Amino acid sequence: MKCSVPRAGWAVVAVLCAMAVSAIEAVVFTLLTGWWLSAGRLLNGWHTALASVFLFALTVIVVVAGTHAFLRWLHGSFYSARGKSPPAAWRWIWTLCGFAMVVCALLGICCVVLTTHQLYWMAKSPDPVFTNPLRDRARGFRAAVTLQHEAEAVQWDGAKTQAAFWQRLVTGPGQPAAETFQPVWIEPDGRTLRGVILIPRHPLHVVAASVFVIQPGTNILDRPLSELPQLLASFDIGGSAETATPPASRP
Repeated sequence: MKCSVPRAGWAVVAVLCAMAVSAIEAVVFTLLTGWWLSAGRLLNGWHTALASVFLFALTVIVVVAGTHAFLRWLHGSFYSARGKSPPAAWRWIWTLCGFAMVVCALLGICCVVLTTHQLYWMAKSPDPVFTNPLRDRARGFRAAVTLQHEAEAVQWDGAKTQAAFWQRLVTGPGQPAAETFQPVWIEPDGRTLRGVILIPRHPLHVVAASVFVIQPGTNILDRPLSELPQLLASFDIGGSAETATPPASRP
């Protein structure tokens, strides 16, 4: 029994060390491979013209060739002024290495400036640094369930359900649902709701964001945010601006 306590302690230490190593590996892996996704997004949004590429390539060739010719002349003149012959002609590899060092220095400066700007933006941004898409989805589902209960309590009356949403529904401590979701009210007759669509206002994970469809007598449906146009078209809604904007008399 006396040896079981130290063994249990060592087991806990081993588990904690394994978790720390896993966290460090995750950070290193993200730093090594995370820029691939950013590079992919950049390449997808990068549209070039053949004339621009040709002009850039021609400019690089002229600048490098002109710099090489100047350095070759300067190298020879340095020894000629002293009455000596240069030990070797100026080589292309020296010119290319010089340009490579300049380019690396400029890239390093750009990285420092961009990193500083990003850190400043993260410090000033109201958005959290770390987010959980599953938590955001669960919060939206809870809001949809609460709104469905409010609608069922008033027999899906449009005015009363909207009043409950704008005045009472919350998604977190002190956070009204109206600040998190943009509702689309589906009212065929202008009085009774046929359904409600909750759209996230500021999704932090656009790819993982979901919209929630609430209808009488059915379960709540969640669909990817990318399917919003097709979802609105299925309810014969061309745009959500007029339907989702609350009247001026409501808070």
